[in-house]
Amino acid sequence: MLDRQLEDIMAIYYSMSDIHGYFNEFIDSLSKVDLSAKDNRLILLGDYIDNGPQSFEVLSKIIELEKNYPGQIVTLLGNHEEWFYDWLILDNPTASAFPETIKSFFSTEELNYILKSNPNNFETGVRNEIRNNDKYIPFINWFQKRYEDSRYFETENQIFVHAGIDEEANNLWKDLTSPEIFTNKFPITTGRFYKDIISGHFASWEVAKDKSYLGKIYHDNKSHYFIDGDVKNSKTIPVICYDTVKKSYQYSKNTSLLPKKFDRA
Repeated sequence: MLDRQLEDIMAIYYSMSDIHGYFNEFIDSLSKVDLSAKDNRLILLGDYIDNGPQSFEVLSKIIELEKNYPGQIVTLLGNHEEWFYDWLILDNPTASAFPETIKSFFSTEELNYILKSNPNNFETGVRNEIRNNDKYIPFINWFQKRYEDSRYFETENQIFVHAGIDEEANNLWKDLTSPEIFTNKFPITTGRFYKDIISGHFASWEVAKDKSYLGKIYHDNKSHYFIDGDVKNSKTIPVICYDTVKKSYQYSKNTSLLPKKFDRA
């Protein structure tokens, strides 16, 4: 899905990834995003759940953003959402849910009640409660719709994706990339591609092999921007910004903006 020609639009594209249930850190990063201009976009690259304590709150905030800023929020799914979809939606799930994510859907009292009602299979009990409780219908409908959406967002100059694409396919990557590569690619690919690739999934410091990149964005000085800040350890969700007029990137960490010149050589 190719977006409108960016050189004809005065807009800022913001992107972040791998929120992993850290709601407060997500809110802090959202404070750096300006969606007041209708052409500005926020592109979320997946892995909103698991590890942190507030996965349901993160998902609810994303749903709220989509409602408040129609057409300005791009929500891609990551491998953790695909695992959760398998567990929650499929009749014969092959995946399990992270305990932290399950707990985020319920109060302590609700969890105790479910445990007492399902002493031999607590996970099945919470799964059935989410599937059958009317208050979760809007969430399930949203989740099913997002599951059917594309796993990438393409502009004239960029490919936004959770994990990556099949770069060996070159300009046929949309047709030849296996579905699992979009959300669970391994190994990491760096180097030159004909478009910039902005992705999460891999912690930026691990790609850089440099712990000083914890909580920061790593650019390989070619075509790849890795924006997973390892929020569990850094307590930071970095934001990358792209100015469609200046054709330049900025990285944000806390309240600072570090300009990076757009490289198309």
